Amino acid sequence: IIWLEEWLASEYTGALLMTSHDRDFMNRIVTRIVEVNNKTVTTYSGNYDFYEKERDIRFEQLIASHKRQQDMLAKEEDFIARFAARASHAAQVQSRVKKIDKIDRIEIPPEEKTIRFTFNQPPRSGDDVVVMDSLAKSWQTPDGGVNPVFSGISGIIRREQKIAVVGVNGAGKSTLLKVLAGEVTPDSGTAALGANVEIGYFSQHAMEVLDPKKTVFETLQDVMPLATIGVIRNLLGSFLFSGDSIEKKIENLSGGEKSRVVLATLLARPVNFLILDEPTNHLDIKSREMLLDALKNFSGTVILVSHDRHFLRLLVDHVYEIDHGEMRIYQGDYNYYLEKVR
Repeated sequence: IIWLEEWLASEYTGALLMTSHDRDFMNRIVTRIVEVNNKTVTTYSGNYDFYEKERDIRFEQLIASHKRQQDMLAKEEDFIARFAARASHAAQVQSRVKKIDKIDRIEIPPEEKTIRFTFNQPPRSGDDVVVMDSLAKSWQTPDGGVNPVFSGISGIIRREQKIAVVGVNGAGKSTLLKVLAGEVTPDSGTAALGANVEIGYFSQHAMEVLDPKKTVFETLQDVMPLATIGVIRNLLGSFLFSGDSIEKKIENLSGGEKSRVVLATLLARPVNFLILDEPTNHLDIKSREMLLDALKNFSGTVILVSHDRHFLRLLVDHVYEIDHGEMRIYQGDYNYYLEKVR
């Protein structure tokens, strides 16, 4: 994404029309935002940050205009009600009736739905959440060869750390998370969990952790078998599943819906170590902001992979970079990491 951003900003001279959920990317590249919402198309001249501020200003102005119109209509309707039966005011009443009939009503658009949730207070884990010692992993290639992913990875993940794993595509970021989650066995080395560590794993491929033949409701019920129907419905409602949508089969859901189901399962049981592989991939910007707030307030430990630099900048306090099979640990936030690698 950084290469594409640099190329578009410095070399590309043509026009560009795109959709994106990457705030940093849009702030760097775009000069105009076209919003499609509530059956209307609205244009904003500026980048995404400008759009957000200007949209809020316009919405406040719309609310003020709506209130003024409602006050005016109330006065006119009060006049009509008081003098409708008086012949001496018949002309005035008819004039005002025609006047308000011609007025285009200002409508306040309904609030846009977005996921709303917070993580429950997790049980406390030991101070050392994972101790990695000389981890190595390779994959077999189709021709029977071996493709080394990484080797010699060592380090300690400590309680309440929020860690980003970064590196080029294919560097082994997802593989490392799978090893930590116990989904994949390393070729050598160990990843020893500390005391009282309870893992919640979010895979970028939802079908790796979801049964495609089960419904949304059944998926949550499996994770929280002692919960009442009402509790499960309320939790699913926080992730925009309500009515008949909770009876949809997983295989019939969109990518974004599957992501929301996986997030809901993470809230359904007490976990204190979140392993998140591209959790923002299928989420719109508002949903990303809700997830960001929830993770910032989560008192457990988080390790994640994400290409959303805005998300990483506001969340993580450590960065693990995998490069050419080796891992470097940066004891600082995402901005610190960027300064060090420049």
